[in-house]
Amino acid sequence: MTEDKQILLTLLNDSLALATLIGFIIVLIWLVDMIGLCLGWWQGKRAMYQTISKYSLPIAFFVLLDSTIISLIYSDYLGVLPCGLCWFQRVFIYSQVFIFGYAWYKRDTKVWGYSVVLSVAGLIVALYHQYLQMGYSPLIPCPAIASTIDCAKPTFIEYGFVTFPFMSVVLFIFMLLLASTAMRYGKK
Repeated sequence: MTEDKQILLTLLNDSLALATLIGFIIVLIWLVDMIGLCLGWWQGKRAMYQTISKYSLPIAFFVLLDSTIISLIYSDYLGVLPCGLCWFQRVFIYSQVFIFGYAWYKRDTKVWGYSVVLSVAGLIVALYHQYLQMGYSPLIPCPAIASTIDCAKPTFIEYGFVTFPFMSVVLFIFMLLLASTAMRYGKK
């Protein structure tokens, strides 16, 4: 790897790890607030959720597009090869980019049901992948051939737990919360 690519790799690793950590904190607060509202622990409407709902299609599209571009920069430009489980997570992310691009164009809010299914499936894969990379024994084998990347070996790890699968976990939870917000607070 050239020196320029190594500098970019280090910059991306550091900034994405920090962004993921901040995103995780935001997602946790959002999740607790949504649960509290659903269970009646606190009353009132959240005007910010109506605003988020109003712009939910472009938000989803751009978040997913950014994730796709960054993953392609890692693999195709920087040469960081994805493992088998990474590819499964990419399938659930990449497909949603096209779905949301078209839904945004058509202003079709029915897309959220499809997104929930894809995000739950991706979240399950990402959680299992994170479980493997944190050093636990595999429940099922890595879907890669022996000569490729090992799913259990983290490509990078920051703050003791932020890995590529953890980034996917945060992304899929974000998508589920965005879907929940859009379906609950969107125009009926």
